[in-house]
Amino acid sequence: SLVPSLKDTSTQIDGFEKASKLNWEFSKTYPWKVTNDVSYEGKSSLMSGLPPSSANVVVGKSLYSNMTLSLDNQDLIQAANKNGAVLSFQVKATEALSWPISAFMVTLNDKIVLSPSDVESSASIMWEENEWAEFSVVIDAVDSSSANYDIKFIHVANPLGLDKLPNVPAALELYMDDVRLAPFTRKSDSLDMTTGGSSNGAKWKELSGVFVASSESVNQQNGHADLTSVVYSKLGGRLKYELKTSTQGPFDDLAILFNGKLQDAQFGQSAEFEFVQMEIPRGKVVITFRHRKNPGQLSAGTLDKLGTTKTDGTNRVKNIACWLDR
Repeated sequence: SLVPSLKDTSTQIDGFEKASKLNWEFSKTYPWKVTNDVSYEGKSSLMSGLPPSSANVVVGKSLYSNMTLSLDNQDLIQAANKNGAVLSFQVKATEALSWPISAFMVTLNDKIVLSPSDVESSASIMWEENEWAEFSVVIDAVDSSSANYDIKFIHVANPLGLDKLPNVPAALELYMDDVRLAPFTRKSDSLDMTTGGSSNGAKWKELSGVFVASSESVNQQNGHADLTSVVYSKLGGRLKYELKTSTQGPFDDLAILFNGKLQDAQFGQSAEFEFVQMEIPRGKVVITFRHRKNPGQLSAGTLDKLGTTKTDGTNRVKNIACWLDR
């Protein structure tokens, strides 16, 4: 169903605005520290202790700035539930991290759950635009009173210990903020959707159970209308929906995004609704159905040369469901 705003089922367990009650442990060399220079919300965040530039890194040696958050089952129960949770956090770099100069990764009980390549592929564009990027890891609860979950955040310069690094110095500033726990989405949870877009009128409408967006509502030469939901997945699953489209590239289309990253784009002329399904990854997944007008941002002159379209620039979606694995 379409709602004005999505309910946030997560609980912030640390925003670094005051002394933390959580069990954090910081490396003795290059420890992370609280700073007021940058924050996702509020006034404070944590900043990596590495030197500000790769020009300060001694070649032939890796430099680590690590911190570990230790949680137990009681922490999960208080913020989420006994079955486990999704831990999410915001990260910002002054410029995109570049292997092999520097890397950021996360381990859970010494197992890599967020790799440097995952970070680079998901956040490089956002960091180049000076934005925060959200990441998440899944904590699968163990039925034991002594269960412990050590989440280690690792920022490393010269991770391969190379004797020679690229000549271009790279900034190494890295910040983290807004650490949250959220319970896994259940099959019984309703899949609420909210809408918004690049302009005030760019929105989806719900008509008799069908979500509808059109290029006409995007009152600009190029723009988009978004239909968005959020799920917290333990093992991943499948997104299922039915689509009836009347769009023509490059004038308009329907894009599917997970956490802001393009997964698929479709256009054409449908006679009937067609069934579509795609895989959902583990963790926190922000699902966006994006009706895009002029997605390539072509000039008006270029579009005019392509002639008129034989479609009405409309996308219709219904029966949206997330089937999450257990």
